[in-house]
Amino acid sequence: MQNNRTSLTPRLLALIPLAVGINLAMGKIVAALAIPVFLDTVGTVLVAALVGTWPALITGLVSQVTFTVVDARIMWLFFLPVQLFVALYAGVAAQRAAFRSSVRAVAWGLGLGLVAATLAWPIALYVFGGVTAGGVTVVTTVLTGLGVPLGWSVFFASMSADLVDKAITFLLVLAVLRSLPLRMAARFPRAASALGRQ
Repeated sequence: MQNNRTSLTPRLLALIPLAVGINLAMGKIVAALAIPVFLDTVGTVLVAALVGTWPALITGLVSQVTFTVVDARIMWLFFLPVQLFVALYAGVAAQRAAFRSSVRAVAWGLGLGLVAATLAWPIALYVFGGVTAGGVTVVTTVLTGLGVPLGWSVFFASMSADLVDKAITFLLVLAVLRSLPLRMAARFPRAASALGRQ
């Protein structure tokens, strides 16, 4: 029987900063390229799949604080509940073998995108005035330019971006889990559960 408790080990202490770096790097790259996705929770979902929910929560917390410090914009902290929800959802998804197949990964990713967008769009609208990440802001600007009211523009931009983003995120994590060498995968027994192998 698999022990569901996660111990604080040197491996875990190394994994969390790595995952935070993945979140930060991917988030910055897509923002710089003005792609209408985020990809700033890939590391959080990966940690949930490898070692469980509470390390994923730590990853999400540290990631959002790091985004805030790097950008020197305290308002980024308003998105912290979204990061934490992603961690919780990904932990449940991994326990339920969300990464057993590409179809399951996409389905779970779309489910996360739906809820994440529902949480995020009021923040984007009322805290940021609809101006957040590069590509999503472009979509919002196009929609408002077409005469769509700002509130609906932010909603549609957030919803479309989050649905695509979280589906891609889950597929990327699936690819990483499948590519782990057997020896390394053995060090992360939760990965086998996430892949539906237990």
